[in-house]
Amino acid sequence: MSSTRLSAVLDGVLEAGWLSAIVVAPLFFNIYSSRVFEPDKLTTLRSIALVMSAVWLVRWVEERASGRRGPRRVTWRTPLVLPTLWMVLVYLISTVLSLTPYTSFFGSYQRLQGTFTTLSYIVIFFIMLDRLRSRAQVDRLLTTLILNSLPIALYGFVQHAGRDPLPWGGNVTRRVASNMGNAIFVAAYLIMVVPPTLSRIVSAFQSILSDEEAGMLHVLQAAAYIFIFLVQMIAVWYTKSRGPLLGLLAGLGVWIFVGLLTLRMHVPRTGSSPRQALLKDLGQGLAFGLLAILASGAAGGAMYLLARTAVGSGSSIPQFGALVGGGLMLAGLWLTFVVNQRGWRWLWASALMVAVLVVALFFAVNPGGPLHEWAVNNPAIGRVAKVLETESGTGRVRALIWEGGLKMILPHEPIQYPPTILRPEWRPDPFNAIRLLVGYGPESMYVGYNRFYPPFLGHVESRTASPDRSHNETLDSLIITGIPGFIAYIWLFGSLFYFGLRWLGFLPADWRRWLFFGLLAGGALLTIAIVTPVLGPHFFCLALPIGMVGGLFLYLLVYAFSLYWDKSSSASSHPYTILLTGLLATFVAHFVEINFGIAIASTRTTFWALAGTFVLLGLQQIVEQQREQVATVPSSAAPASRSRRRKRRRAKAPQVPHRPLSPIAWLWPTFGAATIGALILGTLAYDFVNNVERMKDPLQVLWRSLTVIAIPAGRPPRISLGILMVFGMTWLAIGLLMVAQMVRSGVVPRRETWAAASVVFLVSLVVWLAFGLVLAGRHAYIVGRAVRDVGDVLWIAEFVADQVNVYYAFLLTIILLGGLALAGGTLGRGGRATPAGLLALLVAAFSWIAYGLIGTPGGAFPQPGDLALAATLGIVGTLTVGGLVYFLIPSLKNRLQTVGWREWAVAFAAALALFLAPVFAVSFNLQPIRADIVYKQADPWDRQGQFAVAIPHYQRAIELAPKEDFYYLYLGRALLEYASSLEDVNQQVQALQETERVLLQAQAIAPLNTDHSANLARMYRRWSELPAGKEQRQSLLNLASRYYETATTLSPNNPILWNEWATLYYYSLGDKLGYQRCISQSLSLDPEFEQTWLIVGDIRVGEGDLEGAVEAYRTALEIKPRQPRVWSALGRVYLQLGRSAEAADALRQSLELAPNARDAWETHRLLAIAYYQMGYLDQALSEAQTALTLAPEDQRPLVEDLIRQLQQALPSGSGSP
Repeated sequence: MSSTRLSAVLDGVLEAGWLSAIVVAPLFFNIYSSRVFEPDKLTTLRSIALVMSAVWLVRWVEERASGRRGPRRVTWRTPLVLPTLWMVLVYLISTVLSLTPYTSFFGSYQRLQGTFTTLSYIVIFFIMLDRLRSRAQVDRLLTTLILNSLPIALYGFVQHAGRDPLPWGGNVTRRVASNMGNAIFVAAYLIMVVPPTLSRIVSAFQSILSDEEAGMLHVLQAAAYIFIFLVQMIAVWYTKSRGPLLGLLAGLGVWIFVGLLTLRMHVPRTGSSPRQALLKDLGQGLAFGLLAILASGAAGGAMYLLARTAVGSGSSIPQFGALVGGGLMLAGLWLTFVVNQRGWRWLWASALMVAVLVVALFFAVNPGGPLHEWAVNNPAIGRVAKVLETESGTGRVRALIWEGGLKMILPHEPIQYPPTILRPEWRPDPFNAIRLLVGYGPESMYVGYNRFYPPFLGHVESRTASPDRSHNETLDSLIITGIPGFIAYIWLFGSLFYFGLRWLGFLPADWRRWLFFGLLAGGALLTIAIVTPVLGPHFFCLALPIGMVGGLFLYLLVYAFSLYWDKSSSASSHPYTILLTGLLATFVAHFVEINFGIAIASTRTTFWALAGTFVLLGLQQIVEQQREQVATVPSSAAPASRSRRRKRRRAKAPQVPHRPLSPIAWLWPTFGAATIGALILGTLAYDFVNNVERMKDPLQVLWRSLTVIAIPAGRPPRISLGILMVFGMTWLAIGLLMVAQMVRSGVVPRRETWAAASVVFLVSLVVWLAFGLVLAGRHAYIVGRAVRDVGDVLWIAEFVADQVNVYYAFLLTIILLGGLALAGGTLGRGGRATPAGLLALLVAAFSWIAYGLIGTPGGAFPQPGDLALAATLGIVGTLTVGGLVYFLIPSLKNRLQTVGWREWAVAFAAALALFLAPVFAVSFNLQPIRADIVYKQADPWDRQGQFAVAIPHYQRAIELAPKEDFYYLYLGRALLEYASSLEDVNQQVQALQETERVLLQAQAIAPLNTDHSANLARMYRRWSELPAGKEQRQSLLNLASRYYETATTLSPNNPILWNEWATLYYYSLGDKLGYQRCISQSLSLDPEFEQTWLIVGDIRVGEGDLEGAVEAYRTALEIKPRQPRVWSALGRVYLQLGRSAEAADALRQSLELAPNARDAWETHRLLAIAYYQMGYLDQALSEAQTALTLAPEDQRPLVEDLIRQLQQALPSGSGSP
């Protein structure tokens, strides 16, 4: 309970903050920026966390000053607190000792998952531990979480149907990517929401069956949750993601097995012996399970036949129909028995049988199984049949990445930092000896992995890509934070499993508790011992988590058996059994999934929010404002009559004291629910409102954004209401589920149901329309902007970048208004705000005003002097106002005199935090996104060769994000291309010198990034070939060679760099020994890299070794046959050798592979010569004439001369022209 009104408002703001976090992280994306998804989500999340931390500190000051603080809820003894604090400490140490400390703290360009982000998750976790107090808050949290998943899943439907209004670069029809840009990420998020949704379905049915006042609203609520659950499951299926699917199966297995064991725990013991009872229940359970599976198979087969008859065999609908039909039959049979309280003793045995069958089928369809070949060719389960694949596809990619990752954490020679303009000497990693203890630092794998990159990885993945994650959380924890971080990770998840089972009553204080720990550890060790000798030591990272989960399931099985010998008649029940079961299943699903993929913004945010809720529910620290049920009955419902339950509820309800509520008290939480709905709809509006058709009417812009499919170039627009359906269904679900939950919990009186629904529907709709029109209006305004020069183009880029400012303003407004609404019901019960709390707010407000007047223009990093001056002016302004109040308002004078110096000091500290939080949010979160938007605006100019326009964009991006080396790289490339286009030598020299400065600065920022050293080498080589480099050609080539040496030292297993260095030696430096050394090294690293053999062939041609060239070209084609460039080169060599027939075959192959290549004319010319040599004069003339039609103007005389020769060679009267 808050002591003052200010504390109550701040509590409301904190709740609005964590609700915003779980909405924004999954739902938000930014089509205006280059990265679109993860960094944009995380910068917004970090801003929310910064504001929440400052607000929490001010609230703490307010409570401290009020003198009415209650007992501390969070101590080191609180579950999850110690492992979380240990994780914080480990991350901080690892960041300080990181290979790249700045990147480790703030995050990389692509991921942004640095220590700053991790601390943001944990701040939200701790604030929720402290301030999540009531059942209404828990209900809002879970309802918001489930509602937020609906538009994400529905957008997947729209993508799968090919009705997406946004023109994504990849194929989002075959594997949907939804709001996260990656199919795996979408599935990873949705599997975390499925178990809570199932818990809500069970709770809804429990209410319908047990509450005599349940009506149509409860039925609609249950139907809505069932609909959302089905949508989630289908969307997961549409992603075709294997790791999340395994996680989902594990999570559902825990949910079902724990739920059925809970029913078994509340069945009275029989008079028979434990052994007889166990055997009897096993027999009945296995029999029922077998019959259920047979019935499910029959239903699935019938659905398959019906669907195949309707749509034919060429569609995947019959398989999907069979899956749905079988699943519904299986679920229906089990629900019938559960609802009718039949089979509670032995249904767990049926679940065991189904689980064993699923596991057996999983291994049967994977490599080595008898059904693998059939499953691989079946589109419905083809990807599931490749989960255990390690010799090809993404399974091979993961295995190779893990192989390199293992080498990173084992002892090795230190990584070397190259010379830079800041530190012009080589230096070893000073902490190499303790890397296993401290890790390489968050976000450092991208540069640290280069030295350990397996050459064969380039055959199954892009050769230019360097892994920044191992796609396995176990190995990632060791690489990033070392053994202490690995301990924190295992400790955290082990604590979740332990406390979850303990609160649910599955870990009594006897031998079974020790058995649990033994099976978790033993399962991990045993699986490692089995897997590593078979698949390799690098598979330990997968064996360990799978072994832990296997140990968990084995413990549940042993516990089920032990119940028959348990002397207690029934177990004590937890009042939140259903919720705890759902959350435990979520954590198990997430634990499995992150060991096949990558933890992302959406899953991390959801995990930490649910972890805080899980602890508070488990400790029963959630206050029930209006208890509708008694905690002595398990939420799974013991077998007692319905009438007895109702009597018990009615008898005990009056014991709960509560204040009389105002007749309109329900309006406050209703407005709070409406703001949550407005946030979801407003975020969707930001995601989708655009103006591809360049319309000038905001209403048209808004409407067309939601109804027009992505327009391919040169095609007319097509109308589809898919996204409008997403908005409409989300809006309806918000009103229904928010209001139904508030009515059910007693927050809204039943008689006010329609009024509350009207408020939620109207407010959320109006806010969405208003915000959508603001966004559309900005799009329409920019269409009419005239572009006269580069300054106008830059203004447009800045205007587009300000679009994210509009969303931040919207988000802040929602948090503040939502916080006020959520706190409104408690404002009348708190005392007046304390002077210390008001002081903190005033100082922060005056400091913001001052900083706005004197702050850093353009919004780069805040200057310490500006911050200090703004804070000083804020304090002076507050003291001035305080002095006037002190002398002019006697009633406040006495209150100010009661504040001690400690309260004043703490208040000033809180004010400083409240002042700095938004400043840092703008500088370190908002401005990097604005920089990325400006950078993206340069892309079309860059691709068009308008480098004079692109360069100022890159420079502005660097002004906004001066520590982002990625922008320097592109600025340097644009400057180099611009310099190459200049004819004036002096201007060319100046442009090249600026290019050199920019690329050297990029290398100084990120010296371990191989790209920068390689780009410097390429730049110097290019410089030597330009007129500006003639006088210093040799020195430039020597510099290029030196930077190639640096690049190959950083990435010694990259054959591309060795090949480039080899060609520099041969063609530019004339050093054949250097060439031979580099090309030999490249071949020793990867003898199956076709580019290397192409280079060898070209050089052998230049040296006159034509037979050697043929051998090299043939080797390249054996490795990769579809290479028109190599076939053409081979044909040319065959011509020189006089092997005309082989030349013709090779040249025809080249044309077949690339008929429209730029040099196709030359291939046709050579083919004409080959035909001539073979005596096929007509074919030769035809090919020569084709070459003439394709040849550029400067090459036409060469082809015309060939045609004349061929015409002269033709016998007279042949009929040829």
